[in-house]
Amino acid sequence: MGSLMVRVWRGEAPLLRACLFLPLFILSAVYRFALVIRRALYATGLLSVWRAPIPVVSVGNLSMGGTGKTVVVERLSGILKQRGFRPAIVLRGYRRKRKGAFAVDPNSDTAESAGDEAVMLSRRVSVPVIVGSKRREAIEKGIREFGIDMAVFDDGYQVRNVHKDLDMVILNGSEPEESRHVFPLGFLREPLEMIRRADIILVNKGELDARMRTVTTGIPTFRVRYRPLCLKRLNDGKVSDHNSIRRKRVAAFSGLGDNRSFFNLLRDMGADVVRTVEFPDHYRYSANDVAYLRSFADAEMIVTTEKDAVKLDRMEVGDKMFCLLIEAEIDNEEAFIEIALNKTRG
Repeated sequence: MGSLMVRVWRGEAPLLRACLFLPLFILSAVYRFALVIRRALYATGLLSVWRAPIPVVSVGNLSMGGTGKTVVVERLSGILKQRGFRPAIVLRGYRRKRKGAFAVDPNSDTAESAGDEAVMLSRRVSVPVIVGSKRREAIEKGIREFGIDMAVFDDGYQVRNVHKDLDMVILNGSEPEESRHVFPLGFLREPLEMIRRADIILVNKGELDARMRTVTTGIPTFRVRYRPLCLKRLNDGKVSDHNSIRRKRVAAFSGLGDNRSFFNLLRDMGADVVRTVEFPDHYRYSANDVAYLRSFADAEMIVTTEKDAVKLDRMEVGDKMFCLLIEAEIDNEEAFIEIALNKTRG
């Protein structure tokens, strides 16, 4: 998702949006029609839904990205393990080169072989992280090789061929009304009313407006926040307190679905952000990119996300480049997890 299209969706490039409105509207209508056909095929049983022998929990979103779902998946899998479950995280592994279903090895797999989010998760969690374009194969592998008793989908809201015992959706409350159209006219993967399928809603980055509150009425809703943990220097892995960024001149870069939220987080932490560089989501960095980022002589620190950092392995990043590690905090977490577990018990 290019930054220019994000600006069009948000109404920040009104002239370009006006020029592109008709073709984007037509393509969006075609895509919406395809979604209607797909839903009908599942509803009538023409497309089958596999029910796993273990509970399946999904964390996803309605948008094209940028809601922070992967950090929530990490937190949820940790809670489940603390509660005595043997969960595995299951995800597609976007833009990976390895084929089939496999468990990610944090020591040998790279962002190129397994996908950036999969590698990041494998280095952060103590549960299996299993990649597979066919979720059924990934779950069966987890049961067979790791004895898992629960599968947690990262980005699973649009997965329809596997029965999910619990569907969670993360909503970004700060997105403008102009962007709430179905792709490619807006950033939504599905129409807004499809939120009604969700069992639990997590809200981040702002408050839900009147329309969103109407659509989500009756669905248990919780606030999720992202808390900085520490800074890690990329060239040697040295960890420092996240408060060390205060009053430092920082050049920030990232390749996320919502880069601005990361830059704003650094500002909220007290950093003097003197430069920002935006890359598309899941961007693969080249040596030239790194050389350009290292050239910022006015910055005392160059800071990126953990998801971006895994794509800089074995590159010459210098001693000023850091990644920020964060964690998800869910308000009223006990109530949240009890609702979630009750759903998985049927």
